[in-house]
Amino acid sequence: MKTTQTTPTRPQLETLACVNERCESYGQVGRNNLTVRKLYGKDQIRYLRCRCCGAEFSERKNTALWNTKVSEEKAVSVAEHLAEGCSLKATARLAKVHPSVVTRLNRKVGLHAAAFHDERVRDVEVVALQADERHGYTHHKSQPQWEAEVIDPVSKFVVSHVQGQRDEALIRCLLEDAAKRLAQRHELVLFTDGEASYASLFPEIFGHAYRPSRQGDRGRFPNVRYRIPRTLAHVQIVKRREGQRVVEVAIRYAHGSLRCVQRVMEHLGYTTPNTSAIERRNGTARRMNAHQVRRSLAFSRREDTKLALGWWGLTVYNWSRPHRSLRLPLLQPQGKKSLRRAPRRWLSTLPTTSGQFGRFFSLPSSRQEVRDNLMSLPIKHCTPTKRTE
Repeated sequence: MKTTQTTPTRPQLETLACVNERCESYGQVGRNNLTVRKLYGKDQIRYLRCRCCGAEFSERKNTALWNTKVSEEKAVSVAEHLAEGCSLKATARLAKVHPSVVTRLNRKVGLHAAAFHDERVRDVEVVALQADERHGYTHHKSQPQWEAEVIDPVSKFVVSHVQGQRDEALIRCLLEDAAKRLAQRHELVLFTDGEASYASLFPEIFGHAYRPSRQGDRGRFPNVRYRIPRTLAHVQIVKRREGQRVVEVAIRYAHGSLRCVQRVMEHLGYTTPNTSAIERRNGTARRMNAHQVRRSLAFSRREDTKLALGWWGLTVYNWSRPHRSLRLPLLQPQGKKSLRRAPRRWLSTLPTTSGQFGRFFSLPSSRQEVRDNLMSLPIKHCTPTKRTE
């Protein structure tokens, strides 16, 4: 039986840039300064030359596929299996490669995913954020390695992701990283669990800093204090457990005005404050990472392996996966008829590897207000190929 091998889709030269740091066109796309010198390898990789500085380099330079010894098809297969929750050894068996190849590619895609997130996620406009942590382990069960994230409940977009020991330093790193990626940090409501570090660090990171006037002409100046504006609030959802069951949930309005919280809850469609978006994200993240599953002996033997898997799963979740709660109704029904003899009326878009958008049809949603995350990406100064999960 004959099998036809698909040719990998290459990006256009206008989207590439010179990688020589001494070149005047370094990192600048659309300068029309690159030419194809030759093709090499089984994948017909282009070897480029810059007209400005004369440097020659592969089109894979500074990418996750740079210096990859396996074919591009197998490298993509390894990345896809890792994003679906397969372990490193299971990925090696399914993709038919050596385990060292999987380890190396996992580390490379993790580093590029973190750099891609840091480059694209800036000036995010939000009205609310939800933060939480999920536990995991490295080396062995006595060394916990937590993952903490901040998500936008409207677009289901993960704004910040950090890993480490669950202490005040981890919460500070999480909130500071999320705050620097926002267009306006003083106009939002933050929903968190009952961790005390959130309440103590929220005014310092999100509030307005000021120094009170000194009483008299002598003595030290008072320490810096922080004022919470009326457009800012922090709500904690405190869960009391008996064993492994939640028996009571208490709402604690830690900072800000109650009117601001009520206004944001009406916008979100909530009747009571909750962290449902980040809780569902935690469940999805555990299914996408073999080292984060519950009630098993699964854990990462190396800290960098778990860190890379976390960043790679986050990038796939943010930019490549569709989300059923963010669909848009079609003006006219499209596609084949379903079993109920009615055309499907909901459309989702998903970016493909070629940079174009494929169309995927799905069943109607029961939500009154739905939107496409690709079209409602809360980023002002960039137009990334956003996921529609």
